[in-house]
Amino acid sequence: MKKVVSFSGGRTSAYLCHLMIELYGKENVDFIYMDTGAEHPKTYEFIKKVDKYLGLNLVCLRGDFNQPLGKGHTYKIISINDICHDLGPYREMVKKYGTPGSSSAWCTSRMKEETHDKYCNDKYGKGNYETWLGIRADEPRRVIGEHLGIKWVSRGLSAYDLTITLQHIELNHPVINGIGDIYKDIQDFINKKIDKNIRFMTEACDAEKEDVLNWWDNQPFDLDIPEWLGNCVFCFKKSDLKIAAAAHDEPELYQEWLEMIDSATERSEQERISRHVMYRKKRRIEQVIATFDGSTGDEIKARMRGAKHLDTGSCSESCEVFQ
Repeated sequence: MKKVVSFSGGRTSAYLCHLMIELYGKENVDFIYMDTGAEHPKTYEFIKKVDKYLGLNLVCLRGDFNQPLGKGHTYKIISINDICHDLGPYREMVKKYGTPGSSSAWCTSRMKEETHDKYCNDKYGKGNYETWLGIRADEPRRVIGEHLGIKWVSRGLSAYDLTITLQHIELNHPVINGIGDIYKDIQDFINKKIDKNIRFMTEACDAEKEDVLNWWDNQPFDLDIPEWLGNCVFCFKKSDLKIAAAAHDEPELYQEWLEMIDSATERSEQERISRHVMYRKKRRIEQVIATFDGSTGDEIKARMRGAKHLDTGSCSESCEVFQ
């Protein structure tokens, strides 16, 4: 079974690349990156440095949406030197399908998951590979989903407990015996994960956010951006505060994002919502930004820290496939 790491471009995902090389040897692991063209320019610099530093021979993929509506998209392999913030795949996608939004967040499945599946099925054959994702032990909601994650935390179960459960779901283990009424839900989730051959970093180690950051402190470079600029810079999954901070820090990228939305195909009449309405509470991004008119960048960031929007689990730190 070929091991494939889906590298998202974040610190934890890069740490997973390092871990997989240590555990299995570089020759036994392939590394792929599905690009949206909407990451921060410094994220692309980081990806290129990680590839060179760890010797990943990273395969960079972009969804190819230049087919008529009704015909599924394909993928293209591009040189790592060509990945950049040009909004290429995102712009092609919204011209074909219209814009995604907070109530219909299909962008990750189309640009990442479907692109990943088509490439891996072509290269390895369906069922002949397992995909590893950089999701840590302290991210139970990202591992088992929001609904189960809330139940897990409410029972006082720890991230380490989740790691043990993932590793020993079929064994008679004290932690498993203690999850009681959610055992069947967890088992159903694990079975679905097994069907898709998905593996999480927390199955291989119990590293948490602090452990990953400490590891990066000892490396010759790091991802030199704050958390609110991670993922697609203006992703509608981010909090209002993070979107406002991103617009304040990167006004040129903000204008490019607005122009990309303007170029999108209008959504179907059945939806009765403008292509510009992508954000929570059925808002345009301009309306989100306007909420903070008169606030300085420092004031926005202070509110973000006060609201604990930079804590683990407050917002996905990388937009993974199959999540």
